Amino acid sequence: MIRSMIRLTLLLALGLALAASPLPALAQGSRLYFAETGHSLDARFLEAFEGWGGAEALGFPLTESFYNEDGLLLQYLENARLELVPEELGEGLQVQLAPLGVIMGGWDLPVEQGGLPPADRAGCRFYPQSGHQVCHAFLDYYREHGGPQVLGLPISEFRLQGDRIVQYFERIRLDWHPEASVGGWVQPGPLGREHFDLAGYDPALLDPKRPPAGAVYQVFALHPQPSVWKPLVSSEDVQQLHLVVRDQNMVPVAGAAVMLTVYLPEGLQIQMLPSTDGDGITQAELVLSGQPPGSRVDLDFTVLYQDLSAFARDSFFIWW
Repeated sequence: MIRSMIRLTLLLALGLALAASPLPALAQGSRLYFAETGHSLDARFLEAFEGWGGAEALGFPLTESFYNEDGLLLQYLENARLELVPEELGEGLQVQLAPLGVIMGGWDLPVEQGGLPPADRAGCRFYPQSGHQVCHAFLDYYREHGGPQVLGLPISEFRLQGDRIVQYFERIRLDWHPEASVGGWVQPGPLGREHFDLAGYDPALLDPKRPPAGAVYQVFALHPQPSVWKPLVSSEDVQQLHLVVRDQNMVPVAGAAVMLTVYLPEGLQIQMLPSTDGDGITQAELVLSGQPPGSRVDLDFTVLYQDLSAFARDSFFIWW
């Protein structure tokens, strides 16, 4: 409780000391750059991507577009995969969502009752083309996001997968999130990420790219990583402390404010560390004097950058 109150006080103090965050400018020409994952959506996919619900439904790009071994242009998103394929009629190309639900083995045998397909019941819609029904909140999401035309037909019923209720469709999976706020209980599952991990593509394709010229890179998350020079020190020693702050793409964050709280046996000390440098690093020395051997020293790092905050903890022992 005391540490929570200390953190809240530090956040308020740090917030007053920092300037407002810059406005993002993520669009560059016909490309759309997403700092959330460090990738740009291929311009050839942009119209379809926005028409099918954008990042809210399909997730952020996980890769740049690339050609696979069959010469197919594709781009992985968190929840889906976009492909550029020949039109069924004509000589042009069209964008489609890959049938990842089918590829990932999400299908079940069609539902039958007494040898006859079930009829629609309250809150449900049965799709005879695939022999499965969609119900309640899943059905609401399905209809609102394009139904069979966009997401494909249902290929399973509700099922428990791990600790979550899910339902597979030809091109996507919907997951039930009862812990989410009202209206967000049904969310697309990360099929794009799961399939990429299984497909055997070069993991370097996931590496974030620098933003295009003219785009302001926006930080959406902070990942501080502390370290101490020596895990065991004497009661009259000097300890070296380091903290590296990276963002959602593991890019160093420069200019982050960092407050250090040191919990010593004799009480706590609070000090402001230098702002993180171009490598996302800040450091400090902690002079120990007369601390009792055998005690543990806890370190709390409070990090604030723009409107984001994060906490990290480390510790060491006074051994002799």
